[in-house]
Amino acid sequence: MGFLLLYILSCSMAANQDYAILNAKVSAVVDTFAVGRPQQKAKWKIIPTIRVCASTKVPTYRAVQAARYWESAGYTFKDIRKDPLSTCMNPHIGEIIITLPEIGFADSHMASTRIYTNNETGDIVKAKIHILPKNSRKDRVLEHELGHALGWMHYRQRFHIMHPNWYQGGYDRSGIRK
Repeated sequence: MGFLLLYILSCSMAANQDYAILNAKVSAVVDTFAVGRPQQKAKWKIIPTIRVCASTKVPTYRAVQAARYWESAGYTFKDIRKDPLSTCMNPHIGEIIITLPEIGFADSHMASTRIYTNNETGDIVKAKIHILPKNSRKDRVLEHELGHALGWMHYRQRFHIMHPNWYQGGYDRSGIRK
């Protein structure tokens, strides 16, 4: 790509008008290339269950709503249930758990997700979504974190569900259908 860019720039030095046109086309290609496609770093081999810890104050309807968003993209979940126990903190194999953040969680973050993979196969075996109660009802936060629990990485396309910046994100799910 660098050689192509140098070649185009050197060819266009002869005519300044052509340089502006070629430079615009190369920039568009570079921008498209830099954005790329959404990347999924791991996948579930089994159908996961979603368990919501009561301490998070995440309403069950929000967990269901977030799951439905991903189901409409072809993903499936076994069950979505609320766990009333105060010891609800760690996911079991085959589970996505929604819990409070651990010590050291930056208050500037709305939520975060950790996935656990099988060392041999690379498949996701469990996931842990940390969310602050004040962010549990915000649009797209739980949907975005559930995307991470399904193995999707951040994707810097404006209005995309996996955009790392909440203000620039949206409900677009281009490239993440199952």
